[in-house]
Amino acid sequence: MDKKSLRKKMISTLSSLDKNYKNEKEEILKDRLVDFIKEHDIKSMGIVLAMPHELDTDGIIAWMKEEGREVYTPVCDYNSKEMNFCRFVSFDDVTMDEKNLRVPSDSRDINNEVDLIVVPGLIYSDTGYRIGYGGGFYDRFLQDYQGLKVSLLFDEQIGEVVTEEHDIPVDVLITPERIIDAKSRRLMDEK
Repeated sequence: MDKKSLRKKMISTLSSLDKNYKNEKEEILKDRLVDFIKEHDIKSMGIVLAMPHELDTDGIIAWMKEEGREVYTPVCDYNSKEMNFCRFVSFDDVTMDEKNLRVPSDSRDINNEVDLIVVPGLIYSDTGYRIGYGGGFYDRFLQDYQGLKVSLLFDEQIGEVVTEEHDIPVDVLITPERIIDAKSRRLMDEK
């Protein structure tokens, strides 16, 4: 199957998840990410303001703010195909961009060197490669990013991934059932 077909199928799968099941798994994922943040002493994080079919990130963002840690959310320039992480101040200071994605109202305070980026996607291999939404914004951004790259996902999102030369994998996959050290798996596969 090609990337477009795989994307469409996964969006359908995620959209049809039972609401109680989804809420329960999201709470587990939030707790696991909080533990990861504490364990790695993460002071700043880049994370998307999620769309309805995606994993809800609002609780994680609220926790980070309560803890006095910095949160930055991606803002895309669709003409230049560039993405920057802009400081998230509060849920009252959020607007919609031209693709109806939630973004900070003020996008002048940029930090592209956060400690951790939570990389969104639709489908993941256990070695950290992913199929995103097709814009290539994260792969372009991650080429120069030196910090930790983590993805939160439902177990249903592990599956077939078509990889291309420009794809940048994440280091760690966190699911409700397990934490996968994708970086180590890649290194073992290369041996």
